[in-house]
Amino acid sequence: MLHNELAKKHTYYNNMFFGRWARLYDYEKYLLFPIRRKAAKFFRLKQPAKVIDVATGTGAQAYELAQLGLDVTGVDLSPEMLEQAKKKLHKSLKLRFLHADGTKLPFRDNEFDGASISLGLHDMPYEIGLAVLSEIKRVVKRNGSILVVDYMEPKKHVVAWLFHPLIKLYETPNYDLFIKKGLERYLHQVDLKINRFTHVLGIVQIALVVNAK
Repeated sequence: MLHNELAKKHTYYNNMFFGRWARLYDYEKYLLFPIRRKAAKFFRLKQPAKVIDVATGTGAQAYELAQLGLDVTGVDLSPEMLEQAKKKLHKSLKLRFLHADGTKLPFRDNEFDGASISLGLHDMPYEIGLAVLSEIKRVVKRNGSILVVDYMEPKKHVVAWLFHPLIKLYETPNYDLFIKKGLERYLHQVDLKINRFTHVLGIVQIALVVNAK
């Protein structure tokens, strides 16, 4: 019952907030392009690996992964975001976008070689974030790679500490809870552990997780 109520709130928030700002969000590609590119290369998956990009938004991370020759499916709960994402489709890329709930992915167990979630967890209520990570774990093969990109906790880097008050001004209400709990706690709750780690300017962390099931 609690999960259903949270899911309803999350759906409403996606439709009302992200739906409203979908076109504006697509301009973030100019600011975040280096991060998306670095994260895609950090993944180290080789074509023709099959990847799901959860909470794909306007498809920026999915596009960078597809640029490397990967077979990518981006999923998101916001139709407006997906409308912008589909502008990135090209016949030269193995890239598609699907309207789907990250807490109930419409795919079989072990269907993908890898998965990514980029700058999405901090926008979700804690329980929803855990449900999404559990679903990602389910659809990714054993020993498959999971790429997680999100804000760095202030305790990890002085630059993150300096930028934290500024980020709070424009981010969603769930951001502060994500920062307080920390990425490792999210992963630990679903039996996942960081295998490789890097960051961009001390502000954004890029974590690679091996799905040991």
